[in-house]
Amino acid sequence: MGIIRVDSVSKIYRQGSVTFRALDRVTLAIDKGEFVALAGPSGSGKTTLLNLIGGLDLADEGSVSFNGADLMQLGDGQRADLRLHQIGFVFQAYNLIPVLTAAENVDYILMLQKIDKSIRREKVAAILEEVGLTDKAGNRPDELSGGQQQRVAVARAVVTDPQVILADEPTANLDSKTGRKLLEMMKEMNRSRQVTFVFATHDTMVMDYADRIVSLQDGKIVSDVSK
Repeated sequence: MGIIRVDSVSKIYRQGSVTFRALDRVTLAIDKGEFVALAGPSGSGKTTLLNLIGGLDLADEGSVSFNGADLMQLGDGQRADLRLHQIGFVFQAYNLIPVLTAAENVDYILMLQKIDKSIRREKVAAILEEVGLTDKAGNRPDELSGGQQQRVAVARAVVTDPQVILADEPTANLDSKTGRKLLEMMKEMNRSRQVTFVFATHDTMVMDYADRIVSLQDGKIVSDVSK
């Protein structure tokens, strides 16, 4: 049984008399430890699907399950708790807190988990070393390059030891060399930690690194290929 199961899911948006199906009866299963790219052009439904998997939005039809728990049946607080403890997020725009240092940005999510300060300090130091940013721990986001900011975002997502990391266009604002280094780092985390990565992307470089490419078009899965 997959860690993520999407069964006959549709997401429908209505504006006046116009109805738009961002997702149309999509079914998908993702197993623990996979490195999956949800690929497709703008408007294909890939980000919508990623948001449903992460419980950031809810389906209008069908069901989305995480480790056997139907997200539709969970309350807002339960979904928030799931995201806090079991799912890490990496966004295109980094979403770092501008007034906090790199270390403080990573530490923030551990504070939300109410982890003891001494343990937090050790975990933050270890993950910043893993992503190669020990020397930037005291720098705020505006003192970091785009690639460094995205590494902080990955560190923040991974530091809680989640089961799944959802990444929405993580290389979109990076040059190809920096993007490749970021993907190599995430691939190594996938191997060493057995954390599942799911990307929403139209970047062919991300697809090159993926073990499986699920292609979407007009809200439907048109191909699902494992390498």
